[in-house]
Amino acid sequence: MYMKEDSWNLAVELVAGFLKTPARLSHLLERLPAGLDAGARRSCQSLLYGTVRHLKLLEKTLDGFLRRRPKPLVWASMLVATRELMEAPERQAKIVHHAVDRIGRFASKAEMGLVNAVLRKVPARLAELQRTPAKTAEDLAWRYSHPRWMVERWLGQFGRERTVRFLEWNQKEPEIFGRWQRDPEEAAFLEATEWDGFFRLEKSRWRELLPYLEEGRFYVQNPAAGIAPGMLAQRLATGRALDLCAAPGGKSLLLERLLGKAVTEIVALDLPGPRFGRLEANLRNYGTARVKAVAGDASQLVAAELGLFDGVLLDAPCSNSGVLQHKVDARWRCDAGDLAQLVELQTRLLERASRLVAESGTLVYSTCSVDEAENRGVVDS
Repeated sequence: MYMKEDSWNLAVELVAGFLKTPARLSHLLERLPAGLDAGARRSCQSLLYGTVRHLKLLEKTLDGFLRRRPKPLVWASMLVATRELMEAPERQAKIVHHAVDRIGRFASKAEMGLVNAVLRKVPARLAELQRTPAKTAEDLAWRYSHPRWMVERWLGQFGRERTVRFLEWNQKEPEIFGRWQRDPEEAAFLEATEWDGFFRLEKSRWRELLPYLEEGRFYVQNPAAGIAPGMLAQRLATGRALDLCAAPGGKSLLLERLLGKAVTEIVALDLPGPRFGRLEANLRNYGTARVKAVAGDASQLVAAELGLFDGVLLDAPCSNSGVLQHKVDARWRCDAGDLAQLVELQTRLLERASRLVAESGTLVYSTCSVDEAENRGVVDS
């Protein structure tokens, strides 16, 4: 049985794996042992997300003391410990002692001495860096831990003031939102929001929500994810609806709730694979009768396969630049070259989706990106 004290080393291993090959953090967390204590799992997740969220600032802090970076596990250990010191500098002695003790399992005495010496200097260096004016795009990139190319694009599109506000927002811990999928009821642990039908949940009360999730009654979802389905629902009174790129199924489930019984069928389509498996699992768990999961390639779909639809929702694959507060890994999994490929894919998907709309039907295109090229640029083309 793994316990809470194992979470630190497990987080270090996951950070080292991410540095080697940036991947979705949710996928990395699937590598955790099945027998891991719930408290240890939460602790490990917090360390992993916090380190990746502030990666460039942590690296810049440590690089100032090093001629070269140590081997991967030692480097990952230093990053995790620096994240802890950033969050709780008053606990410096305990954090440093714990880090040095834990890396003793795989590091030499010389490496342990290096880690001890460097980490004791970290709080002062972090404070100094955070006081330093961020004058250039490069300064903003390391201060707020975003790729420089992304910061430069935002400065060009939004200007400095809006870009800085957005960078600051991305670095905050995201709030938890959700909605009732069925059987709405009063729940003291949920707080009403300004977004109709969506509630806010305090992280400390997550355990109270678990039974409702397991029973398929409450779905965790950000209010922003409801905008596109809501637009389609306002324009669709009857007929059939298609959700392209549907996994993991939140938008399809919301469409079912918004559309009511007048819409005869909702088809949720996505590529075969692990994400499609999660789509099927969600539809089963939430007991939906009118949403049909179909495995297929939206970029190759023709009307002869599924027929025409009165409403089509295309929430296209994108850079995720609008949800980096939540998907902290996405900033490191996309570069400027990938953006051009995504725009090409989005354009192809939108063209294909338009062939599936019945006469007088509605097509809604959306992304969770803030980049003009993926939104207005695709629509204009």
